Amino acid sequence: MTPAKRPHDTGRISFDDSDLIRVTLLHTNPLIIELSINRFTIERVLIGQGSTSEIMYYKTFVKLGFTNSDLSPADYPLFGFNANPEYPLGKITLPVRAGTISVDVEFQVVKLPSPDNLIMGRTWLHTMQAVSSTFHQLLRFLTEYGIEQTRGS
Repeated sequence: MTPAKRPHDTGRISFDDSDLIRVTLLHTNPLIIELSINRFTIERVLIGQGSTSEIMYYKTFVKLGFTNSDLSPADYPLFGFNANPEYPLGKITLPVRAGTISVDVEFQVVKLPSPDNLIMGRTWLHTMQAVSSTFHQLLRFLTEYGIEQTRGS
């Protein structure tokens, strides 16, 4: 990933009760958002703060029109999907856009069943200087225009 250039004095990211509009309280939902990947809108993107890798499920990879020949070899196995190491089919780097910010993201492509299409992990969150709140169902991030947000879907 290529870190985006940011001004140093952009304000503070915070959440308050006014952000709870349209949120059903007493929920324990994960934060699921939409992102633009390679100019396509991808729904069901899980914000996985516990993940150190960005994951693309094979079904999404195929729907984006890619084939196995578009993959580079994966460097390491992944842990945390099940009790055993999961070996990605490979990796691919694609542009990801949230609001006005676009960064290149290296995805590990895995062939596993999932209701989600992607998992965006800590590496992407740090690059975006993003802060997520599952309680408020919001992802906020710094841009050259100030703080932007994506609401959970």
